[in-house]
Amino acid sequence: MKLLKRTFAFALIGGALASTAVVGVVSAQSTITSEQAASIRENCSAIKNTLNQLHVSDAYLRVNRGQLYESIATKLMDRFNSRLQSNDFDPAEFTTLTKDYRTTLNDFRAHYQTYEQQLSVALDTDCTKKPTEFYVAVESARSKRVQVNKDVTELNSYIIKYQDSLSAFYDRYKQVTTGAPVE
Repeated sequence: MKLLKRTFAFALIGGALASTAVVGVVSAQSTITSEQAASIRENCSAIKNTLNQLHVSDAYLRVNRGQLYESIATKLMDRFNSRLQSNDFDPAEFTTLTKDYRTTLNDFRAHYQTYEQQLSVALDTDCTKKPTEFYVAVESARSKRVQVNKDVTELNSYIIKYQDSLSAFYDRYKQVTTGAPVE
């Protein structure tokens, strides 16, 4: 039981790190001034270099986060839910949380793919010749990145809820089996 709690704590910390790494800022502006266009043209290679670095680091984070989130679902949640069922405990609360978690995990994957495609569109746009189109593509990628951040935050909240339910279950189990009061 302690190993399970430690694993969830590790996943929670990892998820918090991911959510801070995936934060973006959205601007509703879709047209740019001539000064902004000139600035984009002038700094085009530096902007693209930064976006390329972001693209690489986000891809790395997405793979690591995706694997961790999948591992939490299959190696922890599913297995614990099965153990509850096989030992004649009611797993309803846990299976509901796991189902919601998996739905959000699928959303995370889909939203990340949409974000990655939009970032690729921005990277493929010639910012020296089409600064407005480039700007709009970057803004769209930012808004999609914000959605990915929301998914990460929601996944982390499900991990916390599952961990809280697990702690409450453990306390009830300990009280029933040993007669010890809940701390």
